[in-house]
Amino acid sequence: MKTKFHLNKRPHLRPAFGAGAGAEFGQAVALIDERYLSWLAKQQPNPPSDGLHRDLFQPVFSQLARLCGADAALLRSYLYTDQQPSQLLDDVVLRMVPAHASDGGAALVRTLGLELTQLASRGGCALALLASDDERLIPYIDEAQWRGLKVVMVTDASAQDFGRLMAEDPSWARLLMQADRRVSLNEAAWAALNDGQAEGLGFMPTRLAQLERREFEQEHEHGAALGEPAHADQQPDGAWLEQVQQVIDEWWREETPHARLDLYEEMQSSQGVPPETDRHLLLRVRRGLGRTLSFPEKKAMREMIRAAVLAQSPVADEALDH
Repeated sequence: MKTKFHLNKRPHLRPAFGAGAGAEFGQAVALIDERYLSWLAKQQPNPPSDGLHRDLFQPVFSQLARLCGADAALLRSYLYTDQQPSQLLDDVVLRMVPAHASDGGAALVRTLGLELTQLASRGGCALALLASDDERLIPYIDEAQWRGLKVVMVTDASAQDFGRLMAEDPSWARLLMQADRRVSLNEAAWAALNDGQAEGLGFMPTRLAQLERREFEQEHEHGAALGEPAHADQQPDGAWLEQVQQVIDEWWREETPHARLDLYEEMQSSQGVPPETDRHLLLRVRRGLGRTLSFPEKKAMREMIRAAVLAQSPVADEALDH
């Protein structure tokens, strides 16, 4: 891959050109050229010493889709690579392509491009996150857009100085011009991909989220067998309220400004707690207490969650800046 300039600016994760938090694009899919993503990682202030953590691709790109307005979870990621896998990954489909040196990336462009147009023609998704810098993808992107697909290019902070990019790397600039939107990876995303540190992403990695869902469903399906409290009508007392409030406060501090704004807006127009949030906090509280919750305790916990979320309106500008 040819050398590109890179500005020494702090990576900044945001939807480009005024992408609103309230936009609704339905389901999203990511198409990732691993060679490009690895090159991009090496331009960052703290480049990886080894390869990127593939098991974090799905949660990182899920967050990007969310920032671009997707109103459903990232369906899956397609990873185009010439590196053989060492493990199977949930919701990541590998597409093996020849090494770039063997054909100049022609097979990758053809495979990725055809997949992009198929997604558009068959209605597989409403929004596609595309991580690549190959200008030969422009006709495929154009065809997908004509069929109604929103295409978002994934880049880093260097693309924000578009005038300089156009002067020093016009082919990459032309590719970015073709996209509907552009979104860049921030430091937390690079830390996740480089070091496997997902704490700063503002959401749980895919496998842990799935574990939470299974445990939650098992509890409700087989409540008595899994140890429902002896007194199902047990009322929360002062010590319980204090402990649960600490768990909720800790969770709320960990959420990103954008996630806080999303939850605030969602709970303003509903009476309950979103299922994913409910599952996540129910599991955290249950682990903290060392037991399952009674029905009155679950009701109290949900009221406390709503109180924490609706206590103060998040600042929209702050959310968009993250």
